[in-house]
Amino acid sequence: MPSLIAATRSWVRRHARRILAGPVAVVAVGLIAFGFFAGFGATSSATQPIVSFNSQVLAKGQYLFDEHCSACHGVGGVGSSRAPTLVPVGAAAADFYLITGRMPLNNHGDQAQAHTPYFDASQIEALVSYVADLPRIHGETKLGPGIPSILPLCSKAQKRGPTGDQVAYPGSDPNCVTLSYGQATYALDCAQCHQIAGAGGILANGMIVPSLTQAPPLVVAEAMRVGPQPMPRFGTGQLDQKQLSAVVHYVQYLHHPEDRGGLTVGGFGPVGEGFVGILGGLGLLLVVSRFIGTRA
Repeated sequence: MPSLIAATRSWVRRHARRILAGPVAVVAVGLIAFGFFAGFGATSSATQPIVSFNSQVLAKGQYLFDEHCSACHGVGGVGSSRAPTLVPVGAAAADFYLITGRMPLNNHGDQAQAHTPYFDASQIEALVSYVADLPRIHGETKLGPGIPSILPLCSKAQKRGPTGDQVAYPGSDPNCVTLSYGQATYALDCAQCHQIAGAGGILANGMIVPSLTQAPPLVVAEAMRVGPQPMPRFGTGQLDQKQLSAVVHYVQYLHHPEDRGGLTVGGFGPVGEGFVGILGGLGLLLVVSRFIGTRA
């Protein structure tokens, strides 16, 4: 028996590097891919912007627009063959695309994705104010959505349901919303694309659905009102202020959810768990098969 143990140890030392090379490579590639997809859609932080119609702010906004935006969107934002008109879009659209770095866009045919903002806060304020003033400049009456406001989250003292959870709709208090209402609205209108954990994904034709795990409240609210491609636009007829606010708070909860089931594996739910299971299982099978093959 001692001689058998010694022989086994000697064999393992001679063949360990070759046996483990395959599984280590599989695990490394899997972890790199998982980390890449987990980082999709990171957005910059944002604070509540100010839309000012001060003449100096508007003049600054017009100058920046003529320098950086008019080549595609046309002088005065009337649009061109390369980009649509900005006259009716409103302040929310301008603010969303600028604070997330989606604009300016290098190639007008590409999907606008989140990057580091090109402009600083004062420049964004001026550009947003100028775009919000375009309907007046062109004599248009149709106005796009303004910067959305977000109702606060209800306190823990809010009325509770029979199971102890907060009621789904805070009918007794019109000035707050609950996470349970946000979860229900999110599951109905958002989870099909962004996944229930907000991890995002990929659609047909290479369209990317960004992750929401780092999206600030204002970015989430503006995205629902604006509807950046390929996302549909949710106007007040589809989602009222309570529904929008509830979804915003639920998305913030998803940043650091209460995980009662243990490790979250990146927050991808069953997708991530299955990925790790398959990766670990295949790696183990590869080790065993190599061991059996070399023994044979």
